[in-house]
Order: sequence, then structure tokens, then C-alpha cells
Amino acid sequence: MNSNHLILDCGLPFEERVRDLVRLWIRDGRGRDHLLTGKAFFAVYSWHLEHRTDHDITWAEFVAASYDSIGGGGGWEAMLRERALCDGCGDRYRLENIGVCTGCMRYTCYACGAHPSCTGETV
Repeated sequence: MNSNHLILDCGLPFEERVRDLVRLWIRDGRGRDHLLTGKAFFAVYSWHLEHRTDHDITWAEFVAASYDSIGGGGGWEAMLRERALCDGCGDRYRLENIGVCTGCMRYTCYACGAHPSCTGETV
């Protein structure tokens, strides 16, 4: 199972998924094999921006390494211009204008808001 799948698999709470992935990354020598891309990166980076002081430095190092691997600021800005469908209303938004739920990993526009049956956080 690749690292993106570990984050996108909703079997564990989001923080546990991230913690487990950071542990694997450290255990395996901090290589590129466990770095994130796509929706998994979008979720973890957005979550990190809101919770950056809540965890130890290895979490921040992991996020920074993933950020660098997608192309740094240029890669992040390109990602924000990509489009995604809100899983609630079906409208299409740029990623910069939509959130992702850390519980169910569904894209959610801010008009639809949180999912009543989900314990995740929209980031």
C-alpha cells in the first residue's frame, strides 16, 4: 500500500494516519517513497497549516519534504488551480476554494460544510 492510500483510507482517525505515516517515513530513512501527492498531500498540508504547532518537528519535516517533492511553492500553487467536485452538491471548484474532510476524505465546498455523520474536520 502506498503512502497516499494510507492517508486516504478512512479506517483510522486522520491524526493516527498521519502519525503512522510519519513513523514509516522515519523508519525507512526519510526517503521519497513515503512522501505524499495529490489529494492526500492536499489534505495533510491543509490540515498541517491549521495545526502546525500541535505536533513535534518530525511531522513538520515530513510535510516540508512532501511539499518540496511536489515542486514547492510552484507545485502547491499549480495544485490549488486544479478543480474538484464537491461531493455534497456536485459543483466544481478550484482546490483553493474547497476543503477536504479529514474523516471521510470527501471534497466539501464551504456552502455544504461539515458532514453530519462524519467526525472529520474540513480543512
